[in-house]
Amino acid sequence: MNRAFPRSFALLTALLALMASGLVIASTTPAGAQTAAHSVVPLLPRVSTSGDADGDTPGDATMYMRRLALTHDALRGAARQQAESALSRPKLAGEQTVCSQTLPLCVHYATTGVDAPAGAITPAVVLSTLEHIYATYKAAGYRMPESDGAMGGDSRTDIYLADVGRQGYYGYCAPEPRAGSTAHDTPAFCVLDNDFAPSEFGGRGTPISNLDVTAAHEFFHAVQFAYDATEDSWFMESTAVWVEDEVYTAINDNTQYLPYGPLGKPALSLDKNTTFGVYGGWIFFRWVTEHRPQAQGGLPTIIRSMWERAAATPGAPDAYSLQAIKGALKAAGLPIEKAFAQFAAANRNPAHTYSEGAANHYPLAKATKSYQVRSTGKRASGTARINHLAAATERFVPKGKRLKSKHTRLRLSLDMANKKLGPGAVVTVFLRNGATKVKTIKLSKTGKGAVTVPFSTKKVKRVELTMTNASTRMTCWVGGLFSCEGQPKDMHQVEKFSALARR
Repeated sequence: MNRAFPRSFALLTALLALMASGLVIASTTPAGAQTAAHSVVPLLPRVSTSGDADGDTPGDATMYMRRLALTHDALRGAARQQAESALSRPKLAGEQTVCSQTLPLCVHYATTGVDAPAGAITPAVVLSTLEHIYATYKAAGYRMPESDGAMGGDSRTDIYLADVGRQGYYGYCAPEPRAGSTAHDTPAFCVLDNDFAPSEFGGRGTPISNLDVTAAHEFFHAVQFAYDATEDSWFMESTAVWVEDEVYTAINDNTQYLPYGPLGKPALSLDKNTTFGVYGGWIFFRWVTEHRPQAQGGLPTIIRSMWERAAATPGAPDAYSLQAIKGALKAAGLPIEKAFAQFAAANRNPAHTYSEGAANHYPLAKATKSYQVRSTGKRASGTARINHLAAATERFVPKGKRLKSKHTRLRLSLDMANKKLGPGAVVTVFLRNGATKVKTIKLSKTGKGAVTVPFSTKKVKRVELTMTNASTRMTCWVGGLFSCEGQPKDMHQVEKFSALARR
């Protein structure tokens, strides 16, 4: 993203994170006695699971390190020293290195102490995993992490194994901006937990499966930094969670985040930077790739197209997240207004609208309100206030003998925002035989539209009207929690609707 960081906000964020975490260097030795025989690993901010209703909690290590890396030059004195300590590469006890014979990758590990790899997590296993991930991303046409010069011993990308699990982390990657450079593409190094011990992470997954998805996720951050290390964190995290499931489709670790994204919180803006929400947002990119599955090297190309538009290197488009997504969708014949409305409607029936929805028990996005319609001629109406990149669904359920006739219909009328502001609407008829009929409602320039659908109690279980606000108008660089560190111009958009049963 081509812009100067809003220094006051970014600096305050970094300083608050430093103070809140009590950032120090974690060591196995007393102060003043650090030697090469002992590991020195940065102490990261503690993970919290007690955020607000949106899941707005601190604790993502990669985004924390990224923010610190991009702002620490503005710090002075003790704060600058603390930042540099936090951003330093781990110094491992009795450090050894194993490097790929074919790819620019090196794994660094301790040979003694708490950071030494243990159990199934051996340096050879980690290197093999990373070679597979590297080869997958390269075959798919992505940029690879940039050369770091002589950092870590040579120009290859370095991955360190350390006991970050005791701090609550699976791993992280940190960008390393070049001294004196204003470029937004940067090299990176990564840190992965040394054993992925169940005692640290509970019973979810095995050490190997946790290594697989963590390495795929974190290494994709290193790939992203080669495009633009200053890109919006929600876009970085959502696509990193998306890709881990593409590389290791049988693991499905990312389903744990679905309750925090559009499936669990349809009224929450897709691009709002909440800790768990940005993870849950991966489902949007899954929907997109299931509808535009054209692939290279086994990965759908449309997500790469988004990152190519977001690239900040000389001559690249340097679009911010939402602009890049909108451009890629349009080029694929899927305008964002249409895509987002269909996506939101699909989230009301995920077991049938996603390839893995039933097998992985995707949660059902909640309806806003339900209406029981018992007779013809009586109009039900209402108003929904919808946040940008969010949705509301109204349910209409036919009840009683008066609606048994096969000629019974439901007329839905809409008075939504001006079409320039991105409104969308989809009607879904759920039949008693388990089938569904889905129709996108055509809106006029002023946002008005109507549709008539079957509504007989004999055949119809319910009718749902899903309305969306796909506005992409932003006020950027104001320290906001949305795309371009901005504030959406069209929050709480008023959408009016009415429903009338008739024969």
